Amino acid sequence: MCNIWKASDVAEIDPKHYAKLPESLRSINITGGEPFLRGDLVEVVRVIHARAPSARIVFSTNGSKKDLIVETMNEIRAFHSRIGVGVSIDGMNELHDLNRGVSGLFGSAVSTLKTLKKMGFDDLRIGMTITAENLKDVEAVFKLSEQIGVEFSATFAHNSEIYFKKTDNTALDFSSLDPETVYRVMRSQLRSGSVKDWFRAYHMQGVLDPRLRKEFLTHCEAGKRYFFVAPNGDVFPCQVMNLRIGNLAEVDRWEEILTPEAAARVDKRVRGCKEDCWMVCNTRSLIRSHPFKAGFWVARNKLRAQFDSSG
Repeated sequence: MCNIWKASDVAEIDPKHYAKLPESLRSINITGGEPFLRGDLVEVVRVIHARAPSARIVFSTNGSKKDLIVETMNEIRAFHSRIGVGVSIDGMNELHDLNRGVSGLFGSAVSTLKTLKKMGFDDLRIGMTITAENLKDVEAVFKLSEQIGVEFSATFAHNSEIYFKKTDNTALDFSSLDPETVYRVMRSQLRSGSVKDWFRAYHMQGVLDPRLRKEFLTHCEAGKRYFFVAPNGDVFPCQVMNLRIGNLAEVDRWEEILTPEAAARVDKRVRGCKEDCWMVCNTRSLIRSHPFKAGFWVARNKLRAQFDSSG
């Protein structure tokens, strides 16, 4: 589902350049590959935190290097408290290991989550990429998140030549699959007392429903409410759109990247985008920019879930 691991000789900008990010940032995801393998990760976070002190910072990891992750998170916690970790789990036990190509990785990922939980980190989640092969395990992975006491989010495999380094993934065709396991997860989320879970159910609906994803395209806020920065400092409107609008190492301040001219160019490309994407960053933006639309879906389906006896 992803070819990032095949990339070699990836250029990485010096941590000092992250001081040019917008001060207004409120949510930052540091991802990879495997971000905890970067030797200067603590310094990167220190610079970002100094620039955007109100931002919540979440690290996406495969959870394989528990001791390194624990040590790094403790170092960062000493100067910034709003940090979290998302661990990828793409099936139970051997199925996850098969998806990831590493024997024993499922046990390492679960152990990392449990250890961080015991250490008092409460912004933790399991992130699952749904494929035709692991669809049957969606509910089991969701229940694992409940057992550990962490959050759960899921999406499908996406294409991106600038991020995933892959362009032949296809969205799941649920007309030939049985999505009932996904619906059971959604009903559990809607019955939850957590508002965040209610809107995660909305996100899951988009995983199932291409019509909802297509409708999203007319409301996409890529380049306005969120953006993607590659390891070499290149800035793109999102993880999917290959439209370079600048580089952090080549400017003195953020305003030199997102100029009025660049913003107009981004807006034009976003308005004409046909990508079938549905990731947490863009649905979060959709919900915040159109709260009544998403809220109406939640209210209607939460009521249905309460009276649904099918589990």
